[in-house]
Amino acid sequence: MFALHTSNRAENLLSHLAQVIESQPLNSPFDKELFLIQSQGMERWLSQQLAANFGVWGNYQFYFPGKFFSEIGVQFADSSAGGNYQREQMVWIFESLLREIESDESGHFQILIDYIGGENSAVRRFQLAQQLARIFDQYQIMRPDWLKAWSKGELLGLGDSEPWQALLWQKIEQSYGHNHRGEIWQQAIAAIERLSAEESAEKLPQRLSIFGLNTVPPLLLHLLRGLSRHIDIHLYLLTPSESYWGEGGSRKTMIEQLAQIDAVDETNDHRLLLSLGEQARDFRAVMLNQIEFSHEFSSYALNEGELLSTLHRLQNALLLNETAPEPVDKDGSIAIHSCHSRLREVEVLHDQILELLNGESTLELRDMVVMAPDIQRYAPHIKTIFADVPHAIADRTLKEESEILDNMIQFLRISGGRFGWQEVIDLLEKPAIFATFGLAESELELIRHWVGEVNIRWGLSGEHRSEFGLPEFEAFSWQAGLDRLMMGYIVGEHGKGLIDGILPYSAIEGNSAQPLGALFRFISILSQAHSELAKPATLAGWSERILRYSNLIFEPRTAQERGIAHLNAMVEQLSGELSAVHQGDVDVAVIEQWMANYLSEQKSSNGFLRGELTFCSMLPMRAIPFRVIALMGMNEGDYPRIVQPYTFDLMASDHANHRPGDRSPRNDDRAQFLDTLLSARERLIITYVGQSIQDNSEIPPSAVVSELLDILEVNYRQQDMVTKHPLQPFNRQYFDPTSK
Repeated sequence: MFALHTSNRAENLLSHLAQVIESQPLNSPFDKELFLIQSQGMERWLSQQLAANFGVWGNYQFYFPGKFFSEIGVQFADSSAGGNYQREQMVWIFESLLREIESDESGHFQILIDYIGGENSAVRRFQLAQQLARIFDQYQIMRPDWLKAWSKGELLGLGDSEPWQALLWQKIEQSYGHNHRGEIWQQAIAAIERLSAEESAEKLPQRLSIFGLNTVPPLLLHLLRGLSRHIDIHLYLLTPSESYWGEGGSRKTMIEQLAQIDAVDETNDHRLLLSLGEQARDFRAVMLNQIEFSHEFSSYALNEGELLSTLHRLQNALLLNETAPEPVDKDGSIAIHSCHSRLREVEVLHDQILELLNGESTLELRDMVVMAPDIQRYAPHIKTIFADVPHAIADRTLKEESEILDNMIQFLRISGGRFGWQEVIDLLEKPAIFATFGLAESELELIRHWVGEVNIRWGLSGEHRSEFGLPEFEAFSWQAGLDRLMMGYIVGEHGKGLIDGILPYSAIEGNSAQPLGALFRFISILSQAHSELAKPATLAGWSERILRYSNLIFEPRTAQERGIAHLNAMVEQLSGELSAVHQGDVDVAVIEQWMANYLSEQKSSNGFLRGELTFCSMLPMRAIPFRVIALMGMNEGDYPRIVQPYTFDLMASDHANHRPGDRSPRNDDRAQFLDTLLSARERLIITYVGQSIQDNSEIPPSAVVSELLDILEVNYRQQDMVTKHPLQPFNRQYFDPTSK
């Protein structure tokens, strides 16, 4: 059974879910309730709401689509080689393959050889491998038919980049077999269709609930359709409009309307639905074409009342797909603020939130959320400005969450660099490091003073400087500076003039032994790392090196407190699944690049929905209702994201190659903004950098904000919706009761 639940409110979909769980309990209390979701934020919200609804909530499991379908593939298909086709492994497979083709004389890969050549070829090769891994990861799911044709030596006329991509794919399959992820899932679909009732009861769960997904690749939708023949699948879909999807007509009529939506007169449909709802519309079309739902439930809800706010009227208009003008007085339910900088955005938002809390006694911090395209760009300002408000910042990368990993990357970068005094001291001053060497914070300033006094500038020694093609001179190096400091400690104030060619730094007292020894040990470890890490090693070798040096610079107890588990998980990948597909030696610069990418891609939802004011990023499929939603950073160019596809991405290089279900970051962002409009229950606050901090000239907001402003002006006759704030928070305008 495949059931579809639709609504314009997430609360109504949650009510449907609770009714299904309560009215149709699983056969055994030991069976787990399975959920398919897209974000950790949705997982936490569902868990909290179901716990509040039932009082006791347990024995459940949430899956992301990739993990769920991978487990299905392992169970029902020959997946012996499928693990090698994960994107993480594909990066290193391509890195090895690109090394091989550098000696290829056939000319088929000349464009790649030209790109890799020149300075920093090792890093350029790794970066190209990452790009290739990303697009082939998409090919496996979205274009398995292309890969099948390439395996047979067939070309499909997809462009100039197709021949060399087909050859690369053939080389990969020669080494790792034909079981890529798309093929595994196709095998699983065929195997599931052949299952008997007894086998399905033994191997498959009884029910699967899909919540918060607004798009699914057609191949995975096909797999879900196959599963629905044996288990109950409930899809809970947030949709912006009831009539927009042709709910009143027949199924055939809906499909025809959706297929020909571009030909519909745009004046008959709400402009925001047309501009922001493309992704939801396409997914609806793909879904209706592939799946025959056994049950369809809907619970659309209008905002009711005599005095509806502008926000509520806009939500009703989207639901009913109405475009008729309806003049409304400004009521603050939609507030848009133009500022000079990110700092001013946070300051303005802080004032707005305090005003709301003071004016509404029932409003709590848990009822509000603040989102931004990239919340990390605002994190430093948030910590300072919102210090008086209990808050939590979610969706931060591991670089922000795990100090250990970030410090380790800096250590690797310094070990292969010039050893500038500032970067070395900055690393030593990291809390996770200086504690390892027994230093107190007060002693760090003393060390910084010594470095300045003995004129340490850069370079470990004269020999180190010669590596940069410079004369081998010792002056102003770390070796020269440490010699002066050590000699000064030994001879004290009695040392006058040069001693054995060294000018002692005599201003060191007897109680300075501890910080001086700590500095000497730290530089010795860096010097040792410079000598060892300059030599290439295998991935397993790098895993051993990183662990060894982490034990030297991070004190075990302190490291445990600051997230050593993240570092262990990272190096475990290097020595395990990644080293299994890559046995060549790589440079430290490549490992540093890999670690930096690992940190930037891994995000944590810690801090989401903890009862405090939540700050988070605007992620797709996170349509969680709040009484107040604030959006920061809605700047032109920042949102929707402008993502330039790779020139050799065959899915994006030609519009003719586009298929229903293909995702676009830009459409994802537009869909997220539409979901935000639906999820704000009482207020929507938007801030952006709309005035130049240099000359006060006007800067346009994001295109989606401009479209919203147009709707407010044309349909609701609301003028001057943007509040322009002065450059400083202490401007006299804020203290003048007559100012606007």
